[in-house]
Amino acid sequence: MSRPLDRYMKKMIKMLLVGTLSIVSTAVVYGQAQEIYPGKANKVEDDISAGFPFESRFLEIGSNKVHYVESGEGDPVLLLHGLPANAYLWRNIIPEIDDDKKVIALDFLGFGQSSFPTDRNVSIEVQYKMFTDFIEAKQLKNVTLFIQDIGSLVGMLYAIREPQNVKAIALFEAPFMPADYMYDQLPFSFRAFMKLTRTKKGNERWMVKKNFAGKKLAVNFFTGRKLPKEAYQYYTQPWEVEERRYAITNGPDPAVLSYTKGKGESDFASMLDTISTGMKNTEIPILYFYAKKGLVNRKEAVEYAMENFQNAEFVYLGKGKHFLTESHPKRMSEKFNEWYGKLDN
Repeated sequence: MSRPLDRYMKKMIKMLLVGTLSIVSTAVVYGQAQEIYPGKANKVEDDISAGFPFESRFLEIGSNKVHYVESGEGDPVLLLHGLPANAYLWRNIIPEIDDDKKVIALDFLGFGQSSFPTDRNVSIEVQYKMFTDFIEAKQLKNVTLFIQDIGSLVGMLYAIREPQNVKAIALFEAPFMPADYMYDQLPFSFRAFMKLTRTKKGNERWMVKKNFAGKKLAVNFFTGRKLPKEAYQYYTQPWEVEERRYAITNGPDPAVLSYTKGKGESDFASMLDTISTGMKNTEIPILYFYAKKGLVNRKEAVEYAMENFQNAEFVYLGKGKHFLTESHPKRMSEKFNEWYGKLDN
């Protein structure tokens, strides 16, 4: 064989190998995507109620008042909201899961109708202390946590620190990954906004002066759909008082991850590392809801959960953003009840 022909054959073989590897790689990725997002993504449910037909209750904890709503009797299920929401997030879940459970949805300090500490300190540890005091005051035993976003930070820490009092954990849009892993999988829009708010000045400008959380545009961004007019007031009204907007700036600060793309040291990164280790090691039953494409939990986060959660069931809801209870409340309630019914069997 002549040298030019020999070189040609080698080139052709190389091209065939590269092409074959590319096809195999694509098939593997496609297979993973299909496994994570099986079938056609369900659309947002119709007829999602905007009403909040629950009696407000208040519990004094120290110098603060914690607002909550309660329904049903039985073992307690605690619903913990995320940012920038409140107990309203759970309005369509509560009446669907309270048949044999005491369902409680509370507002974190500075959120919803709960009071805002005079020192403006609403760190995760402050919210955690309030939460544990709430559980003690209400004498709640064998609790199930249904949690999201900052609510999941508090809830996961409680499950790690007090596992003897936790029956099970249901969660969605939750930061359960190491800091660098979490940052890498966030969408560009989220990472760009983190850069704008990572300094104290930038955070105050957007959250306090511009009242980002109190805008309909922001609410729609988190819900992934345009809400009926009645719904906006529940999400935006708490932020009409400028002082209360510091509840957002003075709470957990994921924006600091943007300085080093999650690879540096910070209190928030350390907390995520603690949580990710605890969630990998726990044998507490977990129910994990996720959507396409989510916000805090993108495809890589779902893959991480599937690889690292020991005792978990996974429910793909369909299309959704950050407030998944604003997209698929009926399906979430149905799956929660099915899962909960099997816990004692």
